[in-house]
Order: sequence, then C-alpha cells, then structure tokens
Amino acid sequence: MLEALGLVEDSEIVVLRVHEPGHATAPIDVGLAELRSRLEVGGRTPDVRVRHGHAAEEILAEAETHSYDLVVVGAQGRRGLTRFRLGSTASRLARHLPTSLLACRRVPVAVERILLCTSGETPSLATLRFGSSLAVRAGARVTLLHVMSQVALTWASPSDDLADTAETAIARGTREGLHLKHGLEVLAQAGLRHPPTARLRHGLVVDEVLAEIRQGDHQLLTIGAHRPPEASAAYAPYLDDVADRLLTHAPCSVLIVRAPTGGARA
Repeated sequence: MLEALGLVEDSEIVVLRVHEPGHATAPIDVGLAELRSRLEVGGRTPDVRVRHGHAAEEILAEAETHSYDLVVVGAQGRRGLTRFRLGSTASRLARHLPTSLLACRRVPVAVERILLCTSGETPSLATLRFGSSLAVRAGARVTLLHVMSQVALTWASPSDDLADTAETAIARGTREGLHLKHGLEVLAQAGLRHPPTARLRHGLVVDEVLAEIRQGDHQLLTIGAHRPPEASAAYAPYLDDVADRLLTHAPCSVLIVRAPTGGARA
C-alpha cells in the first residue's frame, strides 16, 4: 500500500517484525525479506526491528517509543480465529495508537479512488489534510462523504433537509451543506489532480459508508480517529463502534487519521 500511495520514495520506513509465541517464524521471515526488497529505493534500506510478544501490544509499544506519522498493518485474515485476531489487533491499535493507522485490504497497484468521511459541524482538518495529501501523491480522485440521520433531531428540523443531496444542501446553505462546502474548499486547496466531489447520504452511518464504498468502487476509506478530543465520554463508545465495524466490514483499506504530533516515519 505504501507503493500504491507513493510513500516509498521520500519516507523513512521502519519494518517491524513481531514474533508471537507459538507461531511459526519461517513464513514471516520470507514475507519480511520480500517486503524489505520492495521498499529498497534509491539505495536506502528500510530499518527492520524485531519484537517478541502480542502483536498489538508490541506495535503500540514501538509507536509510543518512537515518533511515527503512520502505522501500516495488514488486514487480510477473513476466517475463524485469524479473522478475530486481526480484527482485535486493528481495533486495539485504532483506539490506542498515538498516530494514524492504515489497515490494508485488497491493495491495488495504484489507488485511484479515495472516500473521505467527515462528520460534525466542522470538518476535521487533520482528516481532510491527511487524506488529501495521500490523494495528491497517488493522483487519486476524492469523494467527500457526510452521512445524515434519516430522523430529524428536533420537531423544528426542516423535513426538506432529510431529502437533500450534497448539491441541494450546499445550494440551500443548510448546516450539512455548509459543512460539505467548507470541506470541498479545503480539499481544493490541496492541489488535487481531479476536482473533489461531495456526497450526502441519509441513514445509519456504517451502512451508508459501506454502500458508498461499493457504489463508487473506492479503494481507500479515510475516517477520523476513534476519540477526537472534543468527543464527550458518552459519545466516544459510539465512535468506537462505528470505526470497529468499518475496520471489520469495509471491502477496502481503511485509514484512521489522528491529528499529527510530529515525526517523519512510517
């Protein structure tokens, strides 16, 4: 995925090998050698580090000890205990990592379509900027998605809002329309190769995001971190559930963006 997103040439890459007790090491060593060879660019060889223990715990320990911009993991297991273990690892990382997480699934040769989800009254600048920076590197098209509940929150909520498309919401200047308009402006300033488009869907967040991924044949889903600083304690579990379900069920790679705190490695 690093190659598909154009991150190999000018990124400092560290490859982490976690040796879990009771697991065969030969297949991991073969895969590690192949990965290291692929990531050798311009005479630079990726730094390889080895840790012993549970995958999630050791990845977290490595990320907390050093400054990274992005942690990249595979998410290819789909059956039995393997699927559970990978899902559990990705979920723990998404909750506790101090940096952004990219869970890779069905990696294409080149990333051409990115779905960038945004929620709340003000678009997350960290999510928009990180997602757009990857799109610029990959030359990908970006769709900005906001999912609106099908149920009005108050009796005063205009019923017309529940039938809005992104275009009509922007034209009417609704709360969601202004939200999407601002997001498009931020994306446009990033220097994307293709003009970004906006989508407004109505319904349950996970269902609508998954439907949009399949309808648009998107290859990368970008969402905000599990627990943004402004989230209340009561709202945080809902965010956890949404991210967990998208990590498990999205038919493509998932990028969970956390606001950067410095560093220059992946």
